[in-house]
Amino acid sequence: MSSSNEPLIKVDIIKAGYPNGFSISNIKLELGPGQLLVVTGPSGSGKTTLVKTISGLLKLDNGYIDGKISIAGKDPYKEDSRILYGLIGYIPQEPWYGIIGYTVGSEYCLALSQAGVKCLEENLDEYGLGELLDHVTYGLSAGQYQRLLWATSIDRGVKALLIDEPLVYIDKYSKNKFINTVREHLEKGGSAIVIDHEPLAWSSLEPKLMIMSRGVIEYLGPFKRELIPEPGIPVKKASIYDETILEARRISYHYPASRFIIRGASLTLRRGEIIGLTGPNGSGKTTLLKILAGLLKPDKGVVVRNGRTLYIPEEPLLYYTHPTPREELENSTSDKELVREVVELFGIGDLLDEPLAKLSSGERRRVAVASAILRKTDVLLLDEPSAGLDPYSLSVLAETLVEASSRGVGIVVATHDPRLMGLFDKVYVIDGGVLKRVLSGH
Repeated sequence: MSSSNEPLIKVDIIKAGYPNGFSISNIKLELGPGQLLVVTGPSGSGKTTLVKTISGLLKLDNGYIDGKISIAGKDPYKEDSRILYGLIGYIPQEPWYGIIGYTVGSEYCLALSQAGVKCLEENLDEYGLGELLDHVTYGLSAGQYQRLLWATSIDRGVKALLIDEPLVYIDKYSKNKFINTVREHLEKGGSAIVIDHEPLAWSSLEPKLMIMSRGVIEYLGPFKRELIPEPGIPVKKASIYDETILEARRISYHYPASRFIIRGASLTLRRGEIIGLTGPNGSGKTTLLKILAGLLKPDKGVVVRNGRTLYIPEEPLLYYTHPTPREELENSTSDKELVREVVELFGIGDLLDEPLAKLSSGERRRVAVASAILRKTDVLLLDEPSAGLDPYSLSVLAETLVEASSRGVGIVVATHDPRLMGLFDKVYVIDGGVLKRVLSGH
């Protein structure tokens, strides 16, 4: 992408972070109009702290900064918030935290009005949200939350986009559309910083690449494919068990005052199997998992469970019952040696006494899955478990799921992540309320 000589985003961070907590240091970078920076690195390396620091949001988290930030010549720590709102669009990794409106239409128009931009609700058609104008924002899928935040950021004409893992909750069509949306933003003279554990998705936009580790820059320069690690996904052997532990028979479900989101869905899970569940945003993947878990009661049909069932939602904080990883894990089993082994396997020894709410999204997911493994569940239902995971953590997750399945745990994974597809014995697609099996076992 073309650029002028004058930087639109200028960063000189000596040190920034949280008192008595995590910090980043020695970060210097400049982006001109039309330039994109893709930031990657292990979970917990400081990527989210970086974009929060650049956006000025770090101060709202009681963080500190020693250094200087400039966005279109404005200091986000000194400038009026209304001016910054017209300059910066920040989309968090957990997009539900960026929404305050009651309905999709009210959220969109409120955001644009705050920037002095006329609200044209028909523009939401471009984001696949036109039919959801009066839909309450609570209950949207994670991908729909993300698309709503794109709409409010792009359509209010911000100069700098700061985006944290924008592709993890969305289907393939939406991924391609959003990448093209960022392309158009750059072509109009904007700049963007994107955090992504799959930086190859952005290679067509000729980005700069930053790799972070432990709060510092390991690499900053031209995009180089050879610097990007590939996750090692183990080969899943066919299940040796022949016991059905979960069966959904002709399930139909609708939310109040809405159409049926699931119609006549049937699914069978055997002990030791790993099933993949995919489909467009808003197609009902999360709803189906909640029905399988017993959290929602189907309008029609029945679910038969044989053994203990655990559900881990998209936001792992909703799963936890204790404030720290140590308490969560130690209260999952009385086997202290098993806890030690799982902590080592997941690489979470340094996180044990950190508040779960302060962990990165990827770190929270690793702890949640570790807790579920320790609880020795029969059926494990995972909603987007790879979201926010770096290649190493993804490999650990995959290896752990394979190990759990070899011990007889049956697993259903709702995901948009193509990196996981080789892990599944069977894959189901849900679209238009209809569930179809599309892939046989190994």
